[in-house]
Amino acid sequence: MSGGGDLFGVLPDELLNHVLSFLPSREAVQSSLLSRRWRHLWRSTAAVRVRGQGDDFRLFVNGLIIHRKATPLRSFEIDADLGTLHEPPYDEPWLNDDWRGEVDLWVTHALRSCHAHSLTAGFDVDIPWRPRRALTFASPHLTTVHLEAVRLVDGLLDFSCSTALPPRGRVSPSLECLAVVDCRSMDIYSYFDPYSPEDRLYVGISTPRLRFLEISHNYDKEQFLQMMPWMTDDNIRLTAWAALDDG
Repeated sequence: MSGGGDLFGVLPDELLNHVLSFLPSREAVQSSLLSRRWRHLWRSTAAVRVRGQGDDFRLFVNGLIIHRKATPLRSFEIDADLGTLHEPPYDEPWLNDDWRGEVDLWVTHALRSCHAHSLTAGFDVDIPWRPRRALTFASPHLTTVHLEAVRLVDGLLDFSCSTALPPRGRVSPSLECLAVVDCRSMDIYSYFDPYSPEDRLYVGISTPRLRFLEISHNYDKEQFLQMMPWMTDDNIRLTAWAALDDG
């Protein structure tokens, strides 16, 4: 276009929404300042990508969810530090209990209201997120899940939408890619050896479409191969436990 006019002005809203979906959500919201046309475009982007810590971050995500339209999500990604610093002279972070309930609400909204196809939830290995709600990850729409530093009570990892069947009989009809990295089921302060068979975590899931699995060494690879005989060593990636790498 000659004359240096508005190159975005000729593009349809659908294409602009697609472009905004690749930005961090905070930057997508800031695009509302560009002009009147851009004021509400961020509210229907196909992705939510949030990263941060502290009360300002919590308020931003809560506001984002309240004001965003409940349109379908291609991806929901959260990378959060759930720690709150002690007052001096202590300098170690502690888990603010309010965080856990709010993260539950964010993820539940993304899966239940917005039918997200991809979920990425990553936290600090020393301050993991512990879901409070049963069937937190249940959704018939999920195709990709990446969990990092999530405390899974009793090792339960349930993607099913039915509670009528026992855990081993529940089926996730759409899940194709699953990563469970640096997750555990015990208290975060309990010592355990992720390479010891006695301390490995066991889960019961049925995912007939699963084609790729990434797990930390504290999960039993052979168990997954037995549950999903169509999987091979080439479909499963083992990653080192982050706390051991740091120490």
